[in-house]
Amino acid sequence: MPIRKRKFDRERAKDNQRAQNGAFHEISLSQRRLIEEYYEHQDRLLKLYEEDKLLLCNGSLPEPKAESKSWLLMRCSFALNIFSLVATLIASYLSGSLSIMSTFVDSSMDLLCSAVMNSCLRLIEKADTFNYPRGRQRLESIGVLICAVLMSFANIGMAMQALDNIYDASSKPEMTRTTVVIMALQTALKGILNDVASRASAVIFAHIGDKYWRIADPLGAILLSTMIAISWFRHAVENVPQLIGRRAEQEQVSRILRIAIDHDDRIRCLDHLMVYHTGTKAFVELHIVMDENLPLKVTHDVCHPLEKKLQRLDFVERAFVHCDYACDGD
Repeated sequence: MPIRKRKFDRERAKDNQRAQNGAFHEISLSQRRLIEEYYEHQDRLLKLYEEDKLLLCNGSLPEPKAESKSWLLMRCSFALNIFSLVATLIASYLSGSLSIMSTFVDSSMDLLCSAVMNSCLRLIEKADTFNYPRGRQRLESIGVLICAVLMSFANIGMAMQALDNIYDASSKPEMTRTTVVIMALQTALKGILNDVASRASAVIFAHIGDKYWRIADPLGAILLSTMIAISWFRHAVENVPQLIGRRAEQEQVSRILRIAIDHDDRIRCLDHLMVYHTGTKAFVELHIVMDENLPLKVTHDVCHPLEKKLQRLDFVERAFVHCDYACDGD
């Protein structure tokens, strides 16, 4: 066990003992929670340090057994989405329900977005290094934004159609036993909680619209479409900062600092570090300080392996290590 971890465990044990002895009786509940969160964060950070050390020493982390079945799971998921799309289309046609039709729009856009993302990932893997020297990693974030725009506009259009339907007195859903069975089977096969909730809600709104209150069906369609559109809009907003240079997470910065500090004893100090996103992965700019009398060969043999180390981290796209002889913050 590393000395740093043993020291951390001893300090935590001392704090737990003081808490049992009543030494922390003046600390509020919120402060105790903050202390516990601090220790949980330190535990997680130490675990990440150990994983990074294993990665850099052995070349790779042990892959989970489920990794080999990923293609089979993807194909099963695609087949399930096709079945869901066809089943929802049949249920929408039989019932004439706008609430159920909103789930059909959701299923069809899910398939379209899957195709968009798969195309982006394939283009990333097959990037021409002559025309795209740094690859096409940003296509993944752009694909997410395209999917968010498509899903938002499709569901907003569905909500507008449902709004017009409120004033059409001749329109009324017809919930037959066949429609209920189709939607129940589809809901049972879905493993994602949001999909199960949306389809169950669609059946409930359609049933109320058929038996009790006609307006319940278009209102349900408006509600479901609006919720899906808002969800995807938030997803897009979360991805925009990654395209415009957002700073990386503090844990990721700490991992890079740990690797740089432990890399070579000839590094006197770290002068400057920036870790920022221009896509799904991060760029690293690091300035290290070494003795000004060292020859170029030595400084190169320190900087270049450090770059290679940092680029092996799963969240790093590119690392740039610059060697300086003075700590001037530049």
